[in-house]
Amino acid sequence: MSIKEDIKKRYVRLSKGQRKVAQFVMSNPAVVIANGAAEVGRQANVSESTVIRFCYAMDLSGYVELQEELRSYLNSQNEGTPLQSTYMTSKQKTSSVGKVMQRDMQNIQDTIHLINDSMLQKSSKWMHEADTIYILGARQDASVANWLSYTLKTLRTNIKQLRTDSDDLVQQINSMSERTTLIVFSCDKQSNDVKTIVEIAKMKKVKIIAITGSALSPIRDYASALFALGLKNQSSLDIVPVLFSFMHALIEEMISQDKERYEQYQQSYEQVENNLLFLDIAREKQVF
Repeated sequence: MSIKEDIKKRYVRLSKGQRKVAQFVMSNPAVVIANGAAEVGRQANVSESTVIRFCYAMDLSGYVELQEELRSYLNSQNEGTPLQSTYMTSKQKTSSVGKVMQRDMQNIQDTIHLINDSMLQKSSKWMHEADTIYILGARQDASVANWLSYTLKTLRTNIKQLRTDSDDLVQQINSMSERTTLIVFSCDKQSNDVKTIVEIAKMKKVKIIAITGSALSPIRDYASALFALGLKNQSSLDIVPVLFSFMHALIEEMISQDKERYEQYQQSYEQVENNLLFLDIAREKQVF
């Protein structure tokens, strides 16, 4: 059964929004193949999450499989002649790199409808208003915490990365208060140290933003806001691009609270960093 026949068969069971997607897909298959779910949703006058839910209603694994089904259908209509699409689509068909990146894009798109927008805005406000932001991630999550820590330091003051093996860990935890925001990454196996830190932070009424790979993570019991970014059958590698895309969105939402202030701080930070780099180069020349 072709994808178009399958859509017609399931059409009566689709929601009103999903029917709009179905009609658009059948009328514009080449557009669907050449564009992402967000653009298709825009043209079909529905949300991106409705496009994703349409894919699930069709028993497809996601938007990429819908594109593959449509591509196969159009190729069969052209008597086996490969469909000539955009450069991007053509490259994705032949390049392993393109396929991986397309899968990353799809994982990000599939995760969008799982994120609570109001909770994202509330979390960004906590970050904006916090006297200090602490960032915690153990094991594999430590590298992600390190990236977020460095990025936030270019935008505002009082950013501290908690390290479970640090000599001043107890002092840092004791300095937390209601004006503190703690961002915790728990996509890897959670350590007892992380759980203990989060428990103490909750008792101190710290606002805890937990970013996990599963909604069933034990850390959810302590979180003020929980973002579960993992999808079914995803590997830890699949979560990484979703995680960084989400962090980018969280940072941009924080910046929107006072864009001018953050831009000014970033410019000042970069100027100081450039001056320090110039001094390092000057010292090296003096040595030689």
